[in-house]
Amino acid sequence: MKETRFIAQNKEKWLESETLLSSPVKDPEKLSSLFTQIVDDLSYSRTYYPNRSVRVYLNKIARQYFSIIYSHKRERKNRFSLFWLDELPQIILYCRKQLLISLIVFVLAATIGIFSAYNDPEFTGTILGESYVSMTKENIEKGDPMAVYKESHQIDMFLGITLNNLIVAFRTYVFGVFMAVGSLAILLYNGIMVGCFQYFFIERGLFAESALTIWLHGTLEISSIILAGGAGLTLGTGLIFPGTYSRLQAFQISAIRSLKLMLGITPIFVLAAIIESFLTRYTEVPDALRLLLIVLSASFIIGYFVIYPWMKSRSGFEFPLKEIKLPPSVLEPVSYSRLKTNAEILKDTFLFYSRHASKLLSWIVAVSIGATVFSVFAESEQTTVVYVNEWWKELFASMFFALRTTAPLSILVNTVCTSLILYCTLKLLDADAKKISFSWNVKSFVQILLISSTMYTAIYLGGWGIFFLICTFTILLLVAFTQLAERTGLLSALSQGWSLFTARTYQLLELQVILVLLGFSFLMVLSAPLIYIYTEILQWNFAETDVWAKYIVNFAEAFIKNISFYLIVPILGASTAYLYFTLQEISSATSLKESIARFGIRTSKNSRR
Repeated sequence: MKETRFIAQNKEKWLESETLLSSPVKDPEKLSSLFTQIVDDLSYSRTYYPNRSVRVYLNKIARQYFSIIYSHKRERKNRFSLFWLDELPQIILYCRKQLLISLIVFVLAATIGIFSAYNDPEFTGTILGESYVSMTKENIEKGDPMAVYKESHQIDMFLGITLNNLIVAFRTYVFGVFMAVGSLAILLYNGIMVGCFQYFFIERGLFAESALTIWLHGTLEISSIILAGGAGLTLGTGLIFPGTYSRLQAFQISAIRSLKLMLGITPIFVLAAIIESFLTRYTEVPDALRLLLIVLSASFIIGYFVIYPWMKSRSGFEFPLKEIKLPPSVLEPVSYSRLKTNAEILKDTFLFYSRHASKLLSWIVAVSIGATVFSVFAESEQTTVVYVNEWWKELFASMFFALRTTAPLSILVNTVCTSLILYCTLKLLDADAKKISFSWNVKSFVQILLISSTMYTAIYLGGWGIFFLICTFTILLLVAFTQLAERTGLLSALSQGWSLFTARTYQLLELQVILVLLGFSFLMVLSAPLIYIYTEILQWNFAETDVWAKYIVNFAEAFIKNISFYLIVPILGASTAYLYFTLQEISSATSLKESIARFGIRTSKNSRR
């Protein structure tokens, strides 16, 4: 049966169901009867119209009935548990070849490290650093070879190790964008380093003590690096082997899969940091207990990432992972009424960026030049801000250079620059959706400026302010697009934005996590040592006494850092805007109701004929 005919046959019943739900007094028999019919219609729509709005519309009504009739029952599984128990194991199976290659490369690299350290006594110092080797030798002479794990306070050590592990993991992952060669190179380096480190203690007769101490946390930590390498190889596979897709399309597919794998790995790094910070330091603990923890860690890694996915594949997954399908042309029309997954939203976001690349890039370059001129010539401070003993400020100073809050005027300039790019992005997307030309709206721009200032204020407050921003920036961007698209005030947009947020909270939060990982990964590449290599090469061409040359070098470095951040602003804004249309359709079902109304008009006209 065609969808239009299905709607025509049942629309009166559905409208009656909505009326009954909104009524303060409900007839139990009628309620039960309509619920049964709605469930039957929902089952039919799931079979024949799985990706149409009518299924979501019926699901919404059925859920309201269910909450009234079976309010005492709870769902067996939520989306959070389904990700860990069903979706992630399927992604692991999808990436199994890349994960195996990552493991083989790491083991071979560790073997190379052991062999090289055995044949060349100076090799260990070259890899680990002479200062670290000297410090460890002193600790061995003092009778406490593992003293390095006892020097820092537990909390400070935990934060530092967690941050370092995440940076190493994401660098391993992100460098897969260089045709997977970057991930392989980092795996080789880390494998050689682990081999040298372990042989350093074997050479001095401390194998048992070092193994029980190092692998107490290293089992999870090293396993996570290998898994991150597999995610990086998955990311690069789309570029190397695009298949029937274009390289951009294949990269989109591989990026979505690998990002979810990285999301699944992240908690393991945190757990490894907890063990290293709070447990590894107690070297006097009985060896049997430490060995037991190592065995449990290894059993968890092998069980969850090897055995469990294999067992699930044999018994069958609850919700089989659908292969992402992309159309052959990147110039496809975008649907603003169809419900979309986050994968489809990201796909539309990259297509939007591609369609409007010339206009967006011209804005980004112009804004970046303006912000860089201000930072180099107008500020009395150095362009590179260094914060001592505050790791989160150091992270933002190096990776998020454009978010600097060193002075009130700097905050104002950066807020205006971000607002200009964000407004241009949201306005272009709104113009596409409504098929109108781009035009300025002062009221909307001012309100976006206020939202941007809220974000920068959170950064200025630091600590919990930054944590608040990371957790809520998608909601703030949703409010920004809501007020622009609906031509409303900021208070009204806040109310509407909250209503949309509650319509499908899990999808918004999932998109937020993806955007954080995407932005972090992108900036990880641009803030990598490559940028400093370029500036170092530039400095070779000038004398140290040339004051004007320092301005040129500072300008080049600041411009690269500014533009690297502003390049991701359209991705953040556009993806949130596309999410708005899905949430709006879920909340109001406007397109579906209009389709029903149009169908009723056509039916009545045909009957008159």
